[in-house]
Amino acid sequence: MVLARHEHPAAGPPGERSGARPRDSASVAASSGRIRSRDLLSAGVRISVELAPLRVPDRTSVVEAVRALIGFGADARAGRTFGGGRWTYDPATLDAQAERMVRSLPPELSGDEGLPRLREAVDPDLPVTVFLGEDRASLCIDHRLGDGFLGVMLTAGALSGGKPPVVFAHADDDDPLPAAAAATFLRHPRRVADVVHDRLTDRRTPHAGPTVPAPRGSLELISRRMDHDTYRALAAWSRGRVPLSVATMFALHIALRRVGLPVMNEGAVLVDLRRYLPSGRSTLGNFVVGHPVSVSAGIDAAGARFHRDLHVGRPLAALAAGILTSRWRREAPTTIPAAVRPTVSDMGFLRALEPLPWASEGGVVRVSVDPSSPNGITALTAVLRRRLNVSMSFDGSMYDRDTIAAATELLCRDPEGLLP
Repeated sequence: MVLARHEHPAAGPPGERSGARPRDSASVAASSGRIRSRDLLSAGVRISVELAPLRVPDRTSVVEAVRALIGFGADARAGRTFGGGRWTYDPATLDAQAERMVRSLPPELSGDEGLPRLREAVDPDLPVTVFLGEDRASLCIDHRLGDGFLGVMLTAGALSGGKPPVVFAHADDDDPLPAAAAATFLRHPRRVADVVHDRLTDRRTPHAGPTVPAPRGSLELISRRMDHDTYRALAAWSRGRVPLSVATMFALHIALRRVGLPVMNEGAVLVDLRRYLPSGRSTLGNFVVGHPVSVSAGIDAAGARFHRDLHVGRPLAALAAGILTSRWRREAPTTIPAAVRPTVSDMGFLRALEPLPWASEGGVVRVSVDPSSPNGITALTAVLRRRLNVSMSFDGSMYDRDTIAAATELLCRDPEGLLP
């Protein structure tokens, strides 16, 4: 599972920074191609997002907004369709495609219990579908299309009622990995030696505890909100000491233990690799990776190591290695550790979603996404309207729903009190 943090793409030319004008169908070309290896790393994963309460726009206006988004050409990704391991972009079918991409939201596919099943209502060839309910709207996105950065931009473009985000008009679908690697390693050759040294000297101890049969897969979701003052206190505690995402991962680790769950010593924090791109460059495709964080040496040591790994570019090197070895991936294990592997994905401040037609000050965003491992629990965090929204995705055939709800309550009620 991969999601991204940044909401603000590089600005476009003067006069276009507040929004982009859709292109005429005649000005974009039909095209197709293979889905790239870095996108295939997310095969089988869906990102489902729900926003409430909203003054939901009428279907006609949303279809028009979606038609504008998918009209920017293949590089903007939003208008692609999938078939097998290939994508297709056909300007001649965009009007009908926009109609198919906007549907009514069945009540039973909303809320914590329904959102994980939203994927069951999409056409398999459509990477993006928008669902409109009475007081809420949802999007379901095939993770092969892009990560959370694209998801936020699509949500803003479909539902805000304004012009499409400028990032679609200036999309560049060239592989970002070579540019990021050149900026990170060619300009700073010492970092290559640091990454290789760290990789050779790391002693990551395999989990030696009990194992259980790998679950069949039953995606569940628990979502809660952390109030503004509690979030500010957590941010103040971590400021100048450890990254907020690392602090959240430690607090989650302790919360899970408090409710009686065994937890592995190693978790992960998602890193948005756009940080390594040259200034002014971005990408709408997948460009994130989960970076391991160990709790064994304590939070200060973990924070220092995380900072160093980011500086030398180790997450970027990990993605490159993952792509190179993806063809030789082993089959899914039949047994897994009987302990939680927690992951934190921090989407930061969702400023691009502030202009949506919220029906009250208490706007809520919940996100359901497949955990990165069968024994994983993913905590996706995002700040919306001064409150931290926390979405916990997990396998319901492995973890009890009430137990995860209790851990989530602990995390949101007093995260600072959980920290060492």
